[in-house]
Amino acid sequence: MINPAIIINLIFLSFYDSICTQSILPDTEYIVYETNDKGKIGAIEVTLKKDTAGYYVIYKSDRIVEAILDTTDLQTLYLNKIIKGRWELSVKRNHFFEVNYQGRKNYYNEKNPVYDRHTLDFVLRGFQYHRDFKKRIRLNVPEFMIINADLEVVGEDTVNVPVGEFDCWKVMMIPRVVFTKMKFYFYIEKSYPHRFVKYTDSSGKNSIILKEYR
Repeated sequence: MINPAIIINLIFLSFYDSICTQSILPDTEYIVYETNDKGKIGAIEVTLKKDTAGYYVIYKSDRIVEAILDTTDLQTLYLNKIIKGRWELSVKRNHFFEVNYQGRKNYYNEKNPVYDRHTLDFVLRGFQYHRDFKKRIRLNVPEFMIINADLEVVGEDTVNVPVGEFDCWKVMMIPRVVFTKMKFYFYIEKSYPHRFVKYTDSSGKNSIILKEYR
C-alpha cells in the first residue's frame, strides 16, 4: 500500500514545479501608455520579447530606450537611451554595475539586484504582493546615483483604463534621498500577467495609464 504522505508530497511538488516554471512576464508583449506630464499628453510605445539574453524591451516616444532585463528577477542587465538622435545613457551589468551618463562613468559594486528607473513598469510586475507587503530595492537614477527606494502596498483598487477594468494592488514608492519628499503610486494588476495599469504621484500633476495591450 502506498503511503498517503508520499502521494501528498508528489502532488505538492508537481504544483510547486508548475508555479516555478511560469515566466514572470509573457514571452512577447506590445504596450502603449498614455502619459500626462503636467498637462502635456503623450504616448510611449513598448515592445517586449524574451530571448536567450533576457527580456529585451524597447520604449519609443520622443526618445528610444533599449533594455535587457534578467528573466529571474527583472534586474537591469543592459540599457541604452537616445533622445532625438543623441545618445544620453548606457548601463551595463557585469562584475560591476556600470552607468555612463552623458560621458560620466560610475561603477558600483552591487551584489543585490539593481533596477534602472526607466524600467519600473516591468520591475514592479515581478514582486509577489500581499496586504502587508514591504520591500526595499536598489534603484538606479542615472542623473544622480543608485539609491534605496521603499515599496509598500497601501491599498487595493479597481482601476478603469482604456484597455478595461482591473483589480490592482496600489504600491507606494518612496525614494530614500534628502532632496525630495515625493511619493509615487503604481497600480499593478493582481492577476497574471500583472500588468502596470496606472501611475500617479503626490504632486497630482503627472500620470500614466495603460492605453493598449496585446
